Amino acid sequence: MTNLLRLCEEAAATIDAPLAADKPVQEDDERHPPPEGEAANESQGWPAAIDLEALAEREPERPKFIINDWLPVGYASLIAGHGGVGKSGIALHLAVCIAAGRPFFGLEVQRLRVLYLSCEDREAVLHWRLSRICAHLGLSMASLRGWLEIIALVGEETVLWSRDPRTGYTVTPAFDQLAERIPAYQSELVVVDGISDAFGGNENVRTEVKAFVNKLVGPIPPDSGAVLLVGHIAKPSAAAAVTTEGYSGSTGWHNSVRARWYLYPETTQGEDGGKERTGELILELQKSNLGRTDQEMRFTWDDQAHLFIGQRTEAPSGMERSIRDRTEREGILAAFRACAAASPAVDIPAAMTGPRTALHVLKIRPEFPDSLRGGKPEKHRFWRHIEELRAMGIARESRIRRSDRHYVLTLTLSDKSECGHAGNAE
Repeated sequence: MTNLLRLCEEAAATIDAPLAADKPVQEDDERHPPPEGEAANESQGWPAAIDLEALAEREPERPKFIINDWLPVGYASLIAGHGGVGKSGIALHLAVCIAAGRPFFGLEVQRLRVLYLSCEDREAVLHWRLSRICAHLGLSMASLRGWLEIIALVGEETVLWSRDPRTGYTVTPAFDQLAERIPAYQSELVVVDGISDAFGGNENVRTEVKAFVNKLVGPIPPDSGAVLLVGHIAKPSAAAAVTTEGYSGSTGWHNSVRARWYLYPETTQGEDGGKERTGELILELQKSNLGRTDQEMRFTWDDQAHLFIGQRTEAPSGMERSIRDRTEREGILAAFRACAAASPAVDIPAAMTGPRTALHVLKIRPEFPDSLRGGKPEKHRFWRHIEELRAMGIARESRIRRSDRHYVLTLTLSDKSECGHAGNAE
């Protein structure tokens, strides 16, 4: 009987063994499907370390640009500005110039195949703008076939990055579509207009902004392609009289792109002390990690062309900038001294915004340099001079008590201002 029981147990084990082995494999396959998209990339891990010996055997290549200084190859760049200021029209004009190999208002471009994602304009508006742009450039719209691909996404799924709270992965159906279209169209430059429609994360979280930008850069050809993002700036920045924050949300946008352009309406001081628009737009290159940033363009509306027509603003040479900056700082210091010598003495507010700032007070003095009496670029330069004078210890903040017993911060000059320390700080 014992032998019979042993034989039965061995037979049962032989029959059940494959079933026991197969079942967990099937369950595991169902619970853990093969990774796709970002999950697949994460499972593959980082690339191998750079071979420094191989690098040492060849000459390094200079950084490549689609537009020198403005649009670097292999990275993302950002053009941002006030809502409704004209970003989309100018971005589309740029896309046409790159697709056609035509200069962008005096800036030479490298001809590339462009994929333009329009998240804000429908086909009819795009057709109207394209017809005006092509007429201005003397191009046939049909000649752009194969070089410029435009996808109108109003009413479609446009979110390219959105974190799944359950898995942490960020693949979206829209990004899958983009990843398929880039090789299908052989696209090299991808323009996303605009990022508020494509980014589903929190722009105040730097890591999410950086992850979004990295995700977009992944599918482009690293040696010839680029990404250009079109976005809005924050309302407080748009309302400020002086700002260098040509982006919305956290500094993640500034840090995640390699070049950043800021488009804003030019304003002047009106007779009532308020700001008045001149009708022109200024496009500043506020960041360029691989090039120089002291560049800007001025755009004027042309009624006949029905377009903003740009003109490159010639930047002064290094020596000219040094002479100009030194002269301007000396003029600012002379205006400071004149306010201190007045009877009664005139206080210089430390505030950068509001109805009464250092610029408002100093600007009415005859000693104030005429080269700083212009629009927004000159205001930016004035406040840069003030910051440099602070850094050199020539200007400093003081706390005074007004007649109404309220304390305010003012700017005063230190003894260094009399010792010839207002030279070039660059």
